[in-house]
Amino acid sequence: MLLVAWILPGAALAQSGDQPQLVEVVKSNKSFPETLQVFKEEAKAAGWSVLNVNNMAGVLSMRGFTLEPVVIIDVCSGRYSARILANDDYRPVSAFMPCRVSIYQTSGGDVFISRMNTSAFLEMMPPEVAEVMAASDEEIAQIIARTVR
Repeated sequence: MLLVAWILPGAALAQSGDQPQLVEVVKSNKSFPETLQVFKEEAKAAGWSVLNVNNMAGVLSMRGFTLEPVVIIDVCSGRYSARILANDDYRPVSAFMPCRVSIYQTSGGDVFISRMNTSAFLEMMPPEVAEVMAASDEEIAQIIARTVR
């Protein structure tokens, strides 16, 4: 029930017309394969674990759909996740874990990296959770910046 109390104020904000951007998108000047490879390398160099790499275009192509490349990467840093998961009251927030980053190519050939706009959710979280989420979000932003430079 604690999680419902965190989400309801955000739902009210969304319906009031003042809805924040829920996704942050950064354009890469690299090819799709290079962006994907560099992101994974930068995440590992920063001490993050790459838990899953989900090739959505590949999975859907096996079902008859043809899409431009889309890969969703799950990354995690124990420095942040352990602080949240160690507290029973904060464990419902695990639904937002691990951090997910999408790397995709448009039909025009442009490559982008997108992720959840964490700051849009921080007001709905308990202060300690918001602090941890903001810190991890900043680190992911730095990893992305190093990827696209």
